[in-house]
Amino acid sequence: MPGTVRPKHVESRETRTRLRCSLAMLAMLFCVLSVVAQERVVYGKVTDRRTGEPLVGATVTVSKGQGGTTADANGRYRLVVQGPQRVQLDYHYMGYRPERRELLVHDSLKCDVLMESTAKELHGITVIARSEIRKLRESAMPVSVIGEHQLQGTASNINDVLARTVGVTVRNTGGMGSASRISVRGLEGKRMGMYVDEAPMSQLSNFVALNDIPTNMIERIEVYKGIVPYKFGGSALGGAVNVVTKEYPPVYLDASYEVGSFNTHQLSTVLKHTDRKSGLQFGIGGVFSFAKNNYKMTLDNLDGRTVERDHDRFSKLMGGMSLKATKWWFDEMKWELIGMRTRQEIQGIDLDVREAYNHSVSYVTSLKLKRNNFFLDGLDFDFDAGYIIGIYGLSDKAMHRYDWDGTQLPPVSPFGGEQNNFPSDGNNRSNELTSKLNMGYTIDMHHAVNLNIYADRTSLHPKDDLMDKALGFKANFPSKMNTVTVGFSYDLTLFDGRFQNAFTLKDFFFSSHSRSINTYSVSEPEPVDVSKTYIGFSDAMRYKFTNDLMLKASFNSEVRIPTSEELIGNGYSILASPALKPERTTGANLGLLYRHVKDYGGLLEVELNGFYNQLEDMIRFTPDMIPTMARYRNFGSVRTKGVELEMKGDVCRLLYLYANGTYQDLRDVRKTVPGTEVENPTRNMRIPNVPYLLANFGAELHKENLFGGSGQNTRLLFDASYVHQYFYDFEMSKYQERKIPTAMTMDAAIEHSFGDDRWTLTLKVKNLADRHVVSEFNRPLPGRYIGFKLRYLFK
Repeated sequence: MPGTVRPKHVESRETRTRLRCSLAMLAMLFCVLSVVAQERVVYGKVTDRRTGEPLVGATVTVSKGQGGTTADANGRYRLVVQGPQRVQLDYHYMGYRPERRELLVHDSLKCDVLMESTAKELHGITVIARSEIRKLRESAMPVSVIGEHQLQGTASNINDVLARTVGVTVRNTGGMGSASRISVRGLEGKRMGMYVDEAPMSQLSNFVALNDIPTNMIERIEVYKGIVPYKFGGSALGGAVNVVTKEYPPVYLDASYEVGSFNTHQLSTVLKHTDRKSGLQFGIGGVFSFAKNNYKMTLDNLDGRTVERDHDRFSKLMGGMSLKATKWWFDEMKWELIGMRTRQEIQGIDLDVREAYNHSVSYVTSLKLKRNNFFLDGLDFDFDAGYIIGIYGLSDKAMHRYDWDGTQLPPVSPFGGEQNNFPSDGNNRSNELTSKLNMGYTIDMHHAVNLNIYADRTSLHPKDDLMDKALGFKANFPSKMNTVTVGFSYDLTLFDGRFQNAFTLKDFFFSSHSRSINTYSVSEPEPVDVSKTYIGFSDAMRYKFTNDLMLKASFNSEVRIPTSEELIGNGYSILASPALKPERTTGANLGLLYRHVKDYGGLLEVELNGFYNQLEDMIRFTPDMIPTMARYRNFGSVRTKGVELEMKGDVCRLLYLYANGTYQDLRDVRKTVPGTEVENPTRNMRIPNVPYLLANFGAELHKENLFGGSGQNTRLLFDASYVHQYFYDFEMSKYQERKIPTAMTMDAAIEHSFGDDRWTLTLKVKNLADRHVVSEFNRPLPGRYIGFKLRYLFK
């Protein structure tokens, strides 16, 4: 009963009972782990010693008839052995000398193997296997690949890594959780294709950014420039970023926790377990991110006043589960279910915002099916489908505003609000269904074809009664958009693989149903239906002069379909733009790549690229004549040209260095002001608010057992980044003050792993010199950040 005092011996007895139950559950958990730990995993990659190319289909067998396996499309293999023992592994591949490894397996371990070609011993006899033709070729497209090793160290997230990649710029507005834009060769935002395991993020990017994916879960990041691979599907112009997640061994546990400055906390964990008999893999994982972002900032718009960010708290929780089958009719059948919840306060710059925040809850489910030799030898089938439900909105209904002196000001309307010209209490909903079918057929050693079909259906259901009340009319209405992209590609390989060419023809179709509010009446939105189709194509080629030196060239004339937000708006603050034309780019790239693999496995790589692009009907976000409203419009023509140079490699077994630089020149080439005959005053001027000169440098010193003992590895890392100043507006005078200042930042870290990489400790310092950095006008970035990360890995 309420108010009853329980005897202490009763509470003590219950406490002991709970303790015994907890200890029993803990003991059961250790028993389960001990049984699972009887299985050891030997895994690794089989590659060509000279070229570093994966050897697809290479066989790996265990002595004494204990089984074997074959390498996959990336040259990776995985074997399960019972209990601690000494094993002998034999590696075989047609046209290569056999390799043998003697391993003492106490725990799961990694064993990469470099195999030597015996082509000279075949005396002109050539044996072609279809699996060999399918191997991952060196792409003819301009691409930068960021490996797993580079994702650790000084990096805390994907944006940190991308910012050091040649030709890539990342624009942040603040600390963790802040808005960011990724651009490749100056083309940014919605022009960039964002993919996870080759699946477009599309509407999902409204709820989760690439930056939210923990680096521990990523195997590599591919950055494509100018041309997007045909198998990815969808439409993009500036290029694409594809995050490839890890393939896990039968038993895998990865947990990490990072704590740092500005009350930053990041916790991520993933657990995978594979049932050996059924081949079913079960996975569960989650990510929690939190930051107050309470760093000091200098307000250039308020005479350089220094204040502390006091309303920029960010929290994000993601959790998911997956089920993967590899022994059914499909080579891979995978189902995933993910949930996400985000709350982000809005930091004021001009005024001290105290209550407004964004919020969202979303759910994602996806299905992936893959099979090689799909009813026909040489026909590969790959299908993805996903469904996304999002509930989101802006809460901005405070009845008072404040300046930085604490003076109380009236709200933006009688109904409240701290920003814009109206209050908001959004409870919007979006639904999206996506599907992608990719079918590739290898005809023979010279010819292959590929069909890719990508379809997307999006429906928006905005709801904000407070905003409607403040505006005096109903501005929220549902809308729908459908897109279909069909691509057909032809691959040609000649001269014993030295020459490769990939030609792709695409058809872009989209339709939408929305309502449009015109300039003269806001009370009666008019229904608008749009249906359009466009054609685009691309061609990429590569020629290898030697095993180390190759020439790359590409040309494209492609289309980017407007996003749902650009074409049909969001139902309240962004109006529909039914007359909006898709963006079209015509461009070319020419590059020279030297890539040499040293005898001990070290790498030396130098790449030089020149590029040119003409972007027509560029889409820009502009205010509308109706108060509080805005819409997307076609800006006109923009010309881009530039050059990239990157050098990286192992100076010796202990030292790795890299350096890169990018010059990109974007110019307004419109002859007249759109819609008029007036001569364009900014013709041939550099496009504002886009950096044009970038450079990066880094070094890594690594040594095993630096402090004695065994099974330890130490890395010392240093990274520096330079961005030259650029103008926020069109440069009418070199004396104008609205500029983004030059930024030179340095990061450093020390990483130490022990227990054969089971435990990893990392101490990192970002913005080492505590410099004042701004990447967006009047949006200061954090100063010096000190973080500590602990990671535990069991596999």
